[in-house]
Amino acid sequence: MSTHPGHPDVDCEVLADTLGPAAAAPGPAPPPPPVRAARLFAAGDRLATRADTFLERWLPRELNPLAHLGAAVNALLLLATLSGVLMLVWYSASVQSAWSSLAELGPRSAGGLMRSVHRYSSDLLMLFVLAHAGRTFLARKFAGARWLAWVSGLALLGLVWFIGWTGYWLVWDERAQLLALDTVRVVDVLPVFGEPMLRLFATDRTVPSLLFFVVFFLHMVLPLGIAAGLGLHLARLSRPRLLPDWRLTAWLGAAVLVAALLHPAANAPVAQMAAKPATFTMDWWYLWPLAISGRLSGGGIWLATALAVAGLMTVPWWLARRRPRPVYQAAVNVSRCFSCTLCSHDCPFGAITMVPRTDGKPFPSQAQIDPDRCIGCGICAGACDTQGIGLAWFDAQQVMRELEAFVLAEVARGAAPALALVCAQSDGGWELFDVVAWSRRLPGYTVRPIPCAGWIEPKLVERLISKGAAAVLITGCGSSEAFCKEGNTWLPARLSGTRAPAFRPNRADPRKVAHVNFDPLRPHLLMEAAARLRRTEPLAPAARSRTAPWLAGLLLTVVTLAGLLLVSDAPFRNPAPAEAEFIFTFRANGEWLSGAAVAQPDPAQDKRPVHMRTALPAQRTRAPVVVRLEVDGRVEEHLFPPKGLKSDGSSAGELRVPLAPGAHQVAVSVATGPAGVVAPQTWSGTIQAQPRRLTVLSYESDPGFQLEP
Repeated sequence: MSTHPGHPDVDCEVLADTLGPAAAAPGPAPPPPPVRAARLFAAGDRLATRADTFLERWLPRELNPLAHLGAAVNALLLLATLSGVLMLVWYSASVQSAWSSLAELGPRSAGGLMRSVHRYSSDLLMLFVLAHAGRTFLARKFAGARWLAWVSGLALLGLVWFIGWTGYWLVWDERAQLLALDTVRVVDVLPVFGEPMLRLFATDRTVPSLLFFVVFFLHMVLPLGIAAGLGLHLARLSRPRLLPDWRLTAWLGAAVLVAALLHPAANAPVAQMAAKPATFTMDWWYLWPLAISGRLSGGGIWLATALAVAGLMTVPWWLARRRPRPVYQAAVNVSRCFSCTLCSHDCPFGAITMVPRTDGKPFPSQAQIDPDRCIGCGICAGACDTQGIGLAWFDAQQVMRELEAFVLAEVARGAAPALALVCAQSDGGWELFDVVAWSRRLPGYTVRPIPCAGWIEPKLVERLISKGAAAVLITGCGSSEAFCKEGNTWLPARLSGTRAPAFRPNRADPRKVAHVNFDPLRPHLLMEAAARLRRTEPLAPAARSRTAPWLAGLLLTVVTLAGLLLVSDAPFRNPAPAEAEFIFTFRANGEWLSGAAVAQPDPAQDKRPVHMRTALPAQRTRAPVVVRLEVDGRVEEHLFPPKGLKSDGSSAGELRVPLAPGAHQVAVSVATGPAGVVAPQTWSGTIQAQPRRLTVLSYESDPGFQLEP
């Protein structure tokens, strides 16, 4: 039975003719392709479709992970969030005990398994997010009204990555050490803090515990932003599927658990700020920027990030074509609309709403197109028996007249024609559709491209068969990421009579019509179905390999986990130079420099309230701090101005000197005032330089010099 309310129990063909005039002629030529380089996108989409049809030889579409990438991401997000919350039972969120609280977990203890599940669910989440983004890109689902989904999706991708980045910071091992240093180096470029944050990461003693807690807080709170962003990401879809089939969800959870058992997550060596890590394994799903950031300055990282974000976020504008909306979007012929609401229910993008009537006809409402949502798929035309809505450039009334005239002419010649109405998206779009190739693929059929299988209204099929057509074959695209989304769902339901407008068997022989999705890896299946349809034989059920689905799922799991773990625990070499370094880091207050006193008004002339007549202080600034560094007789001197808008804050900075292995004589002096007025603070001594080790000398006004062990 139909799930739609409001469809009148009348002959819509008769009603359509009484409601209003038909369109005189179709609109202009088909619109240009939605994107530039359409052939490249079509080639990529065909590869993805082949992957779909290959997997679906063994697995039903409900269990094909490539067909449910977005929903699978949500399932993995829930798993990662739940396991992360449970990890709080064992994890200690402090810079002093974070590493040990994780290192003490047995690899296959409850805590160890929970940690591994948290890590690998996050890794698989990133894999599926990237696959979803790539599949959406190849399917050209970023142009026109889909820009919001693309931009919000990229923002969610960045948020997921940043949450993972902060998560690895919380382990506080060598990986965390490098990402913390790179992060702080980037943040120091911004005029946010009064002094360089990087100097606080020169020694283990000075690493700020408060910043570590801030990172922990962000890691726990930011997943809430994903929920808000997901609402925006799905805002323009009528029926978004938030979670996949329960069997696919169970498969994903089991795969993560298997990875956790086979290869438990482990800490790298504990972070030591005085050491330069050489090589270790790291999770490239989230930590890949370490391969780049170590070779760039803080400003260079900001520039590269800004260019990458700007390029990706603006894809819907520089890669998509500018097309006037009336050229490709649906239009409503109000005079032929009788308020059945079918088009508003069937639209995949919520682009059709029912609004109060404007023409005085005795119906409560009429359809209205939201131009910010319509992508021009034409599915609404298949839902309208009166042809009151559809595409101006592919008008259903005009196409019906042309096809009927063709059928009648062929019948008059004594040859009942067979028609193949093929979704143009099977070839990557209308402009790329190859009629000659499809005619060779379907011998004996007259091939006509259509915008989408969902564009077909059952009345068209009924009339073609009633006029004498021997067969009507409707071919849908085989992609699980169909450009028009739900066309291959609504058409079979209409033909089977479970969705209105339904095919009426009393008007045409149902054995002469069939809907078949095209499998590019097995085109002979379509040819066989077409031949059986012409002979009015029942179509064979969808062919699927005799291999048990569980075996196919097992092989897919093995391949997926192998790729996941290979990237999740791959070798990494620290790009930082291996030479030893001497670091002097300091924070000191320069002496006050007196300024001119602020002129005070005459008390007798001061009209301000009594409580506002306080004396204003003199303008004062601090002197810059001069640091003199001598290493093995080589002297360098640096001046550090005071911080603050009024130059009344502390001076802070850091000096780095590369050293050859061995002993070195070092002398440092810190002058906080003019020479001869304030005696400089000095330190001298011998240090022993070792490869990949840092020797850190710090200075604060209160404790003075301190050589870090």
